[in-house]
Amino acid sequence: MNQPRAGPPDSSSSASGGEHGGGGGGGDAHEPGSEAMMAYFIQRQIQIERIMSYWAAGICSLIAIFVLFHWARWICVKVERSRRPAGVIGRPFVATTRFIRNLLVRRVPGFKSAGHALLVAAYTAVNLAIAFSEVDTTSLGSVGHRFGWVTVGNLALVIFLALKNTPLAFLTAYSYERLNCLHQIAGCTMFLAMLLHAACYTAFFNAEGRMQDIYSEQSTIAAIVAGFGFLTVVFSALVIRHIWYELFYVTHIAAWIMGIVAVGFHRPELAKKAFIIIVLAAAMWFTDRVIRAGRVLYYSANNTATLHPLPDGSTKIVMKKVPTRAEPGKHCFVWIPTIRLFETHPFTIHGSSPMEFTVKARNGFTRDLHKYAVAHPGASVKASIDGPYGTFPSPTDFDKIVLIAGGGGATFTFGLAVNVLERMTDDAPKNIVFIWSVKKHENLSWFKEQLELLRNHPQAPNIKVSLYVTRDSVGIDSLSESESSSGGRFDSSEDSPPLSPISPIGLDLEKNAISTPAPAALALSTEDKENGTTTTTDPTSPVTPVTPVTLKATAARPSHPTKRAISTTTYYEHPIKAGRPDTATLIRDAVRTTPRNQRVLVAACGPDGLMRTVRDTTARLIVGDGPAVELHCEEFGW
Repeated sequence: MNQPRAGPPDSSSSASGGEHGGGGGGGDAHEPGSEAMMAYFIQRQIQIERIMSYWAAGICSLIAIFVLFHWARWICVKVERSRRPAGVIGRPFVATTRFIRNLLVRRVPGFKSAGHALLVAAYTAVNLAIAFSEVDTTSLGSVGHRFGWVTVGNLALVIFLALKNTPLAFLTAYSYERLNCLHQIAGCTMFLAMLLHAACYTAFFNAEGRMQDIYSEQSTIAAIVAGFGFLTVVFSALVIRHIWYELFYVTHIAAWIMGIVAVGFHRPELAKKAFIIIVLAAAMWFTDRVIRAGRVLYYSANNTATLHPLPDGSTKIVMKKVPTRAEPGKHCFVWIPTIRLFETHPFTIHGSSPMEFTVKARNGFTRDLHKYAVAHPGASVKASIDGPYGTFPSPTDFDKIVLIAGGGGATFTFGLAVNVLERMTDDAPKNIVFIWSVKKHENLSWFKEQLELLRNHPQAPNIKVSLYVTRDSVGIDSLSESESSSGGRFDSSEDSPPLSPISPIGLDLEKNAISTPAPAALALSTEDKENGTTTTTDPTSPVTPVTPVTLKATAARPSHPTKRAISTTTYYEHPIKAGRPDTATLIRDAVRTTPRNQRVLVAACGPDGLMRTVRDTTARLIVGDGPAVELHCEEFGW
């Protein structure tokens, strides 16, 4: 950011004064040290402080809307479920919120949902209103000065939205990974405001013939350094992150530190208040890092991770210590210095006694982790964790839970299923509908323990599991000894009913079922998850490696373009079907068979095509005269 040196709006082009211009003294209003010039800058400072207070109020109002809506819904649901007379009073509010959610949950082009688009529009409107409110648009200096303050305000917001230990997780039930999309939008807004700030001042000083003097000042040099620092931050997030994550992470953090320090040197005056905002932003970031480092240090004492190689490049991690508040479905940042000394990586918890993670090998850390596990099966290595993180609706508040996963997204849904089973009692049974689609049969072996748990649980009659294999034909040629002895089996069925029409997720699911799961289910390095890369983390598998099963086709596929024959088999007595599930129909059937006075949770994790289908289908089922339906999409961003 360049120095805001614009003179009064009515000053001539020969005015050379500014906030850091010559000293006091007499002279007319156009002279650098004139009383009129000083009075102008004092008045402008008062004005910008008032304008920025409006900006802060606008941002806080957007947050307050989410906070009030969340807690009002929570109170009304509690009262309604208590079946007290007061529940009747809350019904109009419940009906209204259902109507609003029916509209806001739907996807719109370019956004995850209509609610997301509306929030971004409101945020953009606040920034535009502040940028052009009470500013002389005929003066490039005045416009540049205003955009400098918009930059500083959004700088603090970017940091706030990036915090792992964010108060919004409690106040709004949106944890950091669900706020990351807003973090990215705020970051791009800040960078755009910075460019406009620099461009306006450059044009202003160039028109006055003062470029050489201005760009030799220390504060201006600091502004140039800050500009290149933030340019590197944005470039690393938009480009490098998709190519080489480790380089992105180092570049992103280092450039951010360089940028914010340089901004402090650019605007060091306490009286101008910008420096205070910069210090507060830096303090938030530093405090969050200290908290995270403190957790890693605390849980590193006498803690180890046992590594087990699994089929298809997966690795099972079993932690010795379980952190406070850890529960299946949430995620922790795992630190294994033997693999990466200065990196932590987020993985979803799918078992809490002991705490377990299953990681699909991709690139970088996950690839090296699997190589080490293969070379040292069952090895115990020093490890620690930071967390747990993540928010999702409490499954105990629902009568029916519909869990849908594509590929590696089952990390989250199996974790949530285990969470439900651990908390389920005979007095409060839950109906569980579990739908999982994978590419290959051998992927099912990753979840043997969870599938067996679903089969043998005392509430098994209330649990319906549907497994789909999209690429392998269904059948059995030979069964390995290890698979047979472990209790799992594939039984060919003589009946081959036709598969329901292929759902809209179709090709997208087949292409992305394992390669693009949701964020909390990702096998990424720390900031990998924070910025939406698609390396996966997958759910539990047995401790011992499972030999893949050799399969062959048992039914010819028809030539019909939208239907395929199914050869039904079973795995741990759970039916398996060939092809892709008709996700929309399965969701509609699950919700419409639920009594009106009950609540349904639809939770999904998987590729974009699957999430679109789940979101749009569930949105249409949120109606005032049906069961209460809640949607939770465990995907990166929104």
